[in-house]
Amino acid sequence: MKNKWVAVLLAIMAGGFGVHRFYLRQPELGLLYLGIYFWMSFFKILSFPLSTLLGWYDAYRLLMMDQNEFDRRYNSHNFRDRYGNRRDQTKEQTSRQGKYILLDEDENTTQKSRRGYFDLYKNKKKSESHKQSGIKKFKNYDIKGAIEEFKLALDLNHNDTATHFNIACAYSVSEKAIEAFKHLDEATSLGFKDFDKIMTHESLAYIRVMPEFETFKANQFRLSSDILQSLNLSKQEEILELNKIREKTLVENKGSYGSYFQNRINDPFK
Repeated sequence: MKNKWVAVLLAIMAGGFGVHRFYLRQPELGLLYLGIYFWMSFFKILSFPLSTLLGWYDAYRLLMMDQNEFDRRYNSHNFRDRYGNRRDQTKEQTSRQGKYILLDEDENTTQKSRRGYFDLYKNKKKSESHKQSGIKKFKNYDIKGAIEEFKLALDLNHNDTATHFNIACAYSVSEKAIEAFKHLDEATSLGFKDFDKIMTHESLAYIRVMPEFETFKANQFRLSSDILQSLNLSKQEEILELNKIREKTLVENKGSYGSYFQNRINDPFK
């Protein structure tokens, strides 16, 4: 980190020898000043070395130069990150942040990052606890409780492919096909590669018999808009069919109860 006032003093006191240019990492200009000094001294062209006048002129320019401009010109390597982008802080100000921290991060950001790493570790630990609890509830046939535990695990660590697969199994057992497909799609997008488990796991039997599953399989176990639309239509048709069954059951029960009470009225001794 070059100091402006040191450069000014060197230009005034030893500018004729180009010392200030060497200080400012400009060795070519420093050698030029030296060459001018010795050349004029050797041939005795002027009684006063021209390079000294140049040095004083440089001192005046440095003195009048704004600090930001000085830093931009002579400390630019300290004001760039490892990608070559301009930054507002000096390298010395960020050296305490660690060797591999981006130089455009300030101290507060670094502290937040350190807290973030700790929180991430803590969240993963909690997520694993919820996942294991969900697996235990699933094995005990508490499917609703298992789904809740898996949801909590994903809230803390959304990128856990195993949890996405587990909750897909739970949704499949609950006959909630859309949710099951969505979480299998999410698991695949996050790097899940054990496709044989999707094809053989008994908890996914419900979605495997659906016509949309073959398209899902052909699409590398990814959910497309066409598959999702088809699933939504199937769900609507299923809801309509269930409503028809309910209405039919109510009508039949109403007729049965009506006949029963009519018979009781007609024959009170029954």
